[in-house]
Amino acid sequence: MKKKYIIGSGCSFTNNYKVNVDVSNKENRWKNELIEEYTWVNWLRNILDEDDYEFYNYGTVTNDNKTICRSIFYKVSDLVFNQKVNPKDIIVIAQWTTLTRNSWFVSPSKYIENGELDIQKYERYHESLPHAVDYLTFKDKKYVYEHGYFYLTGGYNKTGQHLDDYTEKYFTDVMSKEERYIEWFDSVVGLISWLENIGISKFHSFNMNNNFSKSALEGRTPPDNIWWDRGDIYDQMIKQKRVANTWNDDIIIYDNPYVKTYADRIDFDKYFWFFEEENLHKYGGIIEWSIRNFDENQKSDLPVVLWRELNGMSEKEQRKYLNKSWYGHTSSILTRKFVNEVILNLIRK
Repeated sequence: MKKKYIIGSGCSFTNNYKVNVDVSNKENRWKNELIEEYTWVNWLRNILDEDDYEFYNYGTVTNDNKTICRSIFYKVSDLVFNQKVNPKDIIVIAQWTTLTRNSWFVSPSKYIENGELDIQKYERYHESLPHAVDYLTFKDKKYVYEHGYFYLTGGYNKTGQHLDDYTEKYFTDVMSKEERYIEWFDSVVGLISWLENIGISKFHSFNMNNNFSKSALEGRTPPDNIWWDRGDIYDQMIKQKRVANTWNDDIIIYDNPYVKTYADRIDFDKYFWFFEEENLHKYGGIIEWSIRNFDENQKSDLPVVLWRELNGMSEKEQRKYLNKSWYGHTSSILTRKFVNEVILNLIRK
């Protein structure tokens, strides 16, 4: 079998760490990963034969959708034009993140001007800013952020960087669902068009959560209003497997002609995988899939939990955690199942 190259990108559902390490170094690329915290990329690498596949994980904590596209563009470009890999041997998988996130590029002139980096620290490779990503490998730089970095808005909490005030103003005065769709779809159309132009036909993607239906977007990710005032969150999520009913929802992207112009150019059936369950849910992502597919009574060598944040917790501790904040990342036992039942089927199409 001719070697294939798999590039994955996404947010923290794809990678538990920042891509500030040398991901081109085969010996060190996976050294910090614990099996009980494996993401779908880790399990894909574990299941497929490394003699037949080369893996690159460009996911990063709090990545936005533009940065996910950019990191894929960067690595595909490196493989095709620098390493002379045949585009037909490249498989790209994107995990799209929550709709609200954004990013801006900060050049060295700006971060030096604002006094945010002590260059001597960053030359040692192991210092990094919060909500920042620099996915260039060290063959292209001497130290992290040498050529700049992408400031990630994430959850819009304070990072101590000079862009915090700008981010707050953007959040208040500019950000809307329509604006975020336009940014996202602009990047997606550009990426897909470029991949097809250079001969890459294997591009697949899935969402972190439902970014499309009206009722889903009335809440957060997915709408937590379906759980509040209905009893214990643990019982609703883990025992009842409750998710929003979006089966009869209209797609919100068609409400605005600016958004629709981009949406009409994307073949969602070809490039997007959605979790769908008849008469219950449409347009879902890995969060909704996880809730519906978790079996609390199964036996396993891995922690039997819904979210990896719940690893090692008793049921009482899990209940306390979920009632305080339902949010979490798909656990290792579920990401293994997701790879076997979803990702492998996408790759083999």
